[in-house]
Amino acid sequence: MPLTYPRYEARDFERRWQTRLNTPPRRTTNSASGLHVEVTHRFPAPNRYGWELRPAAGLSVEESRVQFSSWEEASQAGKLALTQFLQLR
Repeated sequence: MPLTYPRYEARDFERRWQTRLNTPPRRTTNSASGLHVEVTHRFPAPNRYGWELRPAAGLSVEESRVQFSSWEEASQAGKLALTQFLQLR
């Protein structure tokens, strides 16, 4: 039986992993404060998602009081909260 998926050579594999390693992390971070937005998935349906402002290590600094129906909504609200939190400091 012939294989239906394409085979990659070692050079192709290495090239793909080098591009993945060289991409920056997708985390919203402010390097001056060290805080980032983390989307959580811990609530029951229909509004399952929330966000937290966290340092690189340790407990969250602030959490959302509202639950969101999608990851994208929670992420956008968390980014907005991070900018507002940093302006108040």
